Amino acid sequence: MNENVDLYLRLRDVHGPELPPWWPPAPGWWLALLALCALAVLAVHLLRPRWRRYRLRRRLLAALEAASSAAQIAALLRAAALARFPGEQAAGLHGATWIAFLESRDRRPGRFAGLADALSAMPYRAPRPGDDVAALRAAVRGWLKAAV
Repeated sequence: MNENVDLYLRLRDVHGPELPPWWPPAPGWWLALLALCALAVLAVHLLRPRWRRYRLRRRLLAALEAASSAAQIAALLRAAALARFPGEQAAGLHGATWIAFLESRDRRPGRFAGLADALSAMPYRAPRPGDDVAALRAAVRGWLKAAV
């Protein structure tokens, strides 16, 4: 009987396998980490121009609110067009070609239809009491929000 007790004491209960170690991870986790890093780099690469345009738009809208004359607003509009469309020849445009350039880059054409004088003549003459700078400011604000 002594022998049976000794055998009984050496028996162990049923137990599961050992847990796998937490490090190093399985190859699938390495691939998932690599894919996540690649997606993060791609997202930053694709979103960087949008962030730049957003910062440019905020800076231009703040400068537009500070502008008090048609000349300042027209200069701001020209700077915005040059910053947003650097490959275009916007610097040399004036009159009807300048307005056509602005209209072609606008989501809502006709925004500057009634402001041809405000964009072509008002910036180059002395301010008059009857000049409507508010309408020009509103049109430029809309263009900045749509095109920049």
